[in-house]
Amino acid sequence: MASKQKKILLIESDPQLVELIRYPLEEESYIVVAAKDGPEGMRRVRSEQPDLVLVDYKLTTMKGSEVAKTIRKDAVTDHIRIVMIADESHLENLEIGPSSHVDDFLIRPFGPVELVTKLKPLLVAEEDQVKMISTGNGDLDAKMGGGVPMGSLTLVEGDSGAGKSVLSQQMMHGCLVDGYKLSLFTSENSVKSLVKQMRSLNLDILDYLLLDKLRIFPIETARLGRDAPPMLMKAMRREKGRNMIFIDSLTSSIPQSSDKEVLSFFEGGKRLCGEGTTVLVIVHSHGLTRELLTRIRSLCDAHLQLRTEEVGNKLVKTLEVTKVRGAEQTTGNIVSFEVEPSWGIRVIPISKVKG
Repeated sequence: MASKQKKILLIESDPQLVELIRYPLEEESYIVVAAKDGPEGMRRVRSEQPDLVLVDYKLTTMKGSEVAKTIRKDAVTDHIRIVMIADESHLENLEIGPSSHVDDFLIRPFGPVELVTKLKPLLVAEEDQVKMISTGNGDLDAKMGGGVPMGSLTLVEGDSGAGKSVLSQQMMHGCLVDGYKLSLFTSENSVKSLVKQMRSLNLDILDYLLLDKLRIFPIETARLGRDAPPMLMKAMRREKGRNMIFIDSLTSSIPQSSDKEVLSFFEGGKRLCGEGTTVLVIVHSHGLTRELLTRIRSLCDAHLQLRTEEVGNKLVKTLEVTKVRGAEQTTGNIVSFEVEPSWGIRVIPISKVKG
């Protein structure tokens, strides 16, 4: 049975922006109703019962954040998805993560492609929910709300030595075991060194390489400079029939590229996801400005942030699951883990870390 047509309530005081947003959404067969300010928007949320509310942060009579908070506190409307439109100048005031009242943010300026790809995953009917991809580690899956949704764009972010590559290798192996076909573009390893490194973590990938289940492409993003993002996207698009594409990492090409070029790469990744490919990109936090990082996080369906923190007399790696759009369960906030030779990632209970 076909799913019913999805309804979006747009709360926006700029009539021109209303029309610019309405057209591409109606082209995707969504029903779009509009309200010009917060009070009218709140009335229509209750009367229309939309599937999603798209609200501007800077409304004339009532801040978008207040609208979102009110929707979340009302038992009649607390289930409705919320996306907030905001300017870069509002970034300091945006609360991003599990404690936020909104599901996601749409940062101006944005185009029709970014608008549609941002909202579409939030409007998937429950009966059409996408399959979750396991990390291969049950404890990690539990903290991530079931794993990573198939067809999602995932950002893995953190400082050097925080465990980003190990996490991605754990996820790669889990996907290969589940029968998926992967391609890895890496600036961090040669084929030989990656096989050796993963084997030391008890993650053997040699058979998958020989059977063409896994393809590894060493890349020199630093040498390519600003040409790296568009060249990498072309190479990714040539990987037909791959379920997942991993990029480890994009960092060295970012300082030589404009923000527009970097965002264009991630938008290309979203288009690949729309075609059914799952894309995971690793970046070093220090390689991006806060403004660019916020825009990238907003584009992505899942955001995993890794850190190394000192607890007592020892260093502990932590994974913050900022968001996993479409997660089967509520995501865990922070996971502590250690990397053990011949074992891989081992999640550490918080009580043990503090002890």
